[in-house]
Amino acid sequence: MVARAAAALLGLLFLASLIFVGVVLAAFSIDTALVNLVGVAGAAAITALLFLAGPVLALLIFAMRRPRESAFVTLLSSASSPLAAILGAGALGLAEAFFKKKRRRD
Repeated sequence: MVARAAAALLGLLFLASLIFVGVVLAAFSIDTALVNLVGVAGAAAITALLFLAGPVLALLIFAMRRPRESAFVTLLSSASSPLAAILGAGALGLAEAFFKKKRRRD
């Protein structure tokens, strides 16, 4: 069982490294092709823009989609709810007790 988990982990690391190397080599080839046209800094900027445009666009799309909140989360987030006030006070008290410095009495 442990051997299978270790093999799966090594396989996952191997696949992740192959993807990483492939992306790096693709960026390097695009950068090298653009150096003669726009210079080193321009080629690096265009390559970064090409490789960052997809993730940034996906992030914006996911940020614009509003997830549905459950009734429990809505109840806790409403400001007029006494339950929210009690839970908030409890959370603050717990945080204060956790982060409070302990003084030594000598």
